Amino acid sequence: MPLVTCHFSNGAVYEVNADSGRPFLELALEQNVPIRNQCRSGTCLSCLCRGDTAGHALAPQAGRATSLMPMDRAEGKMLCCASEAVSDGALYFDYSSEEAGPTEVQAFVDSIEWIASDAVKLTVELAEGDWLDFRAGQYVEISVPGGGASRSYSMCSAPSELPKLEFMIRVLKSGLMSDYVRGAAKLDDVVRLRGPYGDFAWSGSRRHPHLFIAGGTGLSPICSILQEIRETSGHKPPLKLSLGCASPEALLDPSFLRRLETWMPTLEVNLCVESGAQNGHVNGNALASIDFDALAPDTQAYICGPEGLINAAIDRLLAAGLIPENIHYERFVASGIA
Repeated sequence: MPLVTCHFSNGAVYEVNADSGRPFLELALEQNVPIRNQCRSGTCLSCLCRGDTAGHALAPQAGRATSLMPMDRAEGKMLCCASEAVSDGALYFDYSSEEAGPTEVQAFVDSIEWIASDAVKLTVELAEGDWLDFRAGQYVEISVPGGGASRSYSMCSAPSELPKLEFMIRVLKSGLMSDYVRGAAKLDDVVRLRGPYGDFAWSGSRRHPHLFIAGGTGLSPICSILQEIRETSGHKPPLKLSLGCASPEALLDPSFLRRLETWMPTLEVNLCVESGAQNGHVNGNALASIDFDALAPDTQAYICGPEGLINAAIDRLLAAGLIPENIHYERFVASGIA
């Protein structure tokens, strides 16, 4: 039976007696190892770990598809929920074992504002006595009132705006959350939030240029990060945001982005549309406005959007000389049941 040691950033070490054939995450949780997790299906990346350079204690389970990128696999990163132990070894987690897990809180609908032809900004306020600490870039699960189900959405507001939280939500032709925000929602409706989840967060670097690439409502966590940078005292690094949407009507809250550009002298905003480009727009997707040949090799890149955009962006960034450690991404899936 393989013996796997789990090392956390605060120095805590746990040992897991791991039966081969079962997902390592299941075994670790049964033995009280505090590994972050949410989907348990290889999609959300919450249970990401890095293997020992001397060898791999884990191997991917046969037939399990995951959203892990090739550059992550090349660095020895694995998803605990989609891997099984194959030998003794060590795993490393870049967070503290004492980090608080997700919590469930109650909130009330404060406002719903249309910010594009197919997107709204939902604002909620936490109930008195409830609190939800989060890092800019993270997401929560929101229960759909009356629907008996939940959907995951990233905050677009900064943590400093608590007890209010804002979310950019794409409105589909049909879907549980889409139908709710389009017509059924009322002020002071009760919603339940569970979280936070995710590691898509600002690195805190001030010395290096930052590039933000967003597709559609992938802008939401990036807006949260940008506002956190704005509120942080001291020097601001050069910042460039490239937002891609299908049409000018689908651009998310462009007036707010232009105001943000005015408030942050080091920020440059480029609005890209795939059809019907108007004055001030770039014709093409979110990559069309970026001169990859001119990127500094120490650029910190943040990408959020559909899988195709993320894959293409990562390929271009690696070819431009960026190292994987400086490429941060958050994938979302535009589901027909949203």
